[in-house]
Amino acid sequence: MITIRCTLLRDVFEGGQAQNPDNWEWPPSWMRLFSALVSVAEVGADDGLLRQLEEAPPPEIIASEAKGSHRESFVPLNAVAPTTHGTLVARTNGERAWARAIPLSRSIYFHWRSVELAESERSRLTSLCRRIPYLGRSTSPALIELTDLPELTTEKMLRPRIEGASVLPTARVRCPFPGALEALRAAHHAKYEQGEPGYPWEIGITIDYGYEPPPAPPEAISGPYQQLVVYKLDGSRLDGRLTAKVTHAVRRAVMSLVPQQFPALHGHHAGDVTQCAFLGLVDVDHRHADGHLLGVGMAIPDLASDELNSLALALGAQLEVVAGPLGLLRLTRVSPLDAKLEAFGLDPARWRGSPSTVWATALPLVLDGHARNRAGMEREVRKAVDNAGYPRPELVEFDQSPFIEGGVRMLATDTLRRSDDQLRPFTHAVIHFSQPVVGPVVIGSMRHYGLGLCVPYAPSYP
Repeated sequence: MITIRCTLLRDVFEGGQAQNPDNWEWPPSWMRLFSALVSVAEVGADDGLLRQLEEAPPPEIIASEAKGSHRESFVPLNAVAPTTHGTLVARTNGERAWARAIPLSRSIYFHWRSVELAESERSRLTSLCRRIPYLGRSTSPALIELTDLPELTTEKMLRPRIEGASVLPTARVRCPFPGALEALRAAHHAKYEQGEPGYPWEIGITIDYGYEPPPAPPEAISGPYQQLVVYKLDGSRLDGRLTAKVTHAVRRAVMSLVPQQFPALHGHHAGDVTQCAFLGLVDVDHRHADGHLLGVGMAIPDLASDELNSLALALGAQLEVVAGPLGLLRLTRVSPLDAKLEAFGLDPARWRGSPSTVWATALPLVLDGHARNRAGMEREVRKAVDNAGYPRPELVEFDQSPFIEGGVRMLATDTLRRSDDQLRPFTHAVIHFSQPVVGPVVIGSMRHYGLGLCVPYAPSYP
């Protein structure tokens, strides 16, 4: 087991993605670190160690959240401007921009659980790490060293999605491959010694990385959904009352992207299969909350590996959704690394809870049946909780008015996906469980379209 720590000596990491240098890279890829090791290695003496590293499984990467930006400057260009002078060469200046990441922490860890090195190899790797002056551009000086794995939670650890690991990808990381050492040296020789085309920074294979959700406390009860994928709504500022129309359109768009049909998404099934839920992530439960739509979340149950693979491939970085009269909606995937920098409603932790024993609806829940009185309404709310796959509640409260700030007030027609759907009664509610429940909690007959979405609730009594 080995761990390499990279400590940035500045507060920024300057480096773009190999496929698109205008996009900032975070966390720094394993291929970038491997290339730095190759650049300071002694040909022949270090080849065995480098080949052992390139053939090893991709490492786990521990990094903090980061925000992307660009640095702009005027620099001399290689191009020569035309001149009327016969003896003077006029070089030109031009504006250049460099992508960079601004992390909360300057330390990045690369950790291999299964790699074991002999003492002489560890000593050699320690020496190589100390020779590396920077990571990314030369404006990102760094201290590289072998160290011990820090005591951090799994929320900060990105794991490679290999060998059937059941994590949805949240980042794409370039990694070396068997033969990467020779490919790097050949590209460097071609470009810098022979003047031929060669691009060392494009070498590497792309591996999907993702987070494993932290385990729930032993006393907590897990709901039917295991993962939550979040998309931010770009441009448009939509009222939360439009949730059912938006999530219906997003669901149809995702279904069109998945080549195979499987029950958890399409709903055509026999037996007890939990369907994916498309959630309207609304701005609620703070002083200035107004209930507008921040984005759309996809709550995913425990799926078979082939279904999860199909879904992971379909859910790209952007979605374009035609939503009827609402026009074209553009949604951008929010990775866990970026979620802390967005509005709280776009952070999966907002909807998963701590976990909590009390949950209140942000959007009203739609009941399965009609009720003549309050006793009947209570019975229907309890039935909605049970049908959604959550424990039987100890106490339920309900009212047409929201219990939380910014809770969405709807008309009956707002609860319909389409104008020809059947109208059903709806209400806001507070659900009290006897044990903490891990979210997302979404209940009612329209839960697959986000109505009945709840947040952890801490009531304040006068």
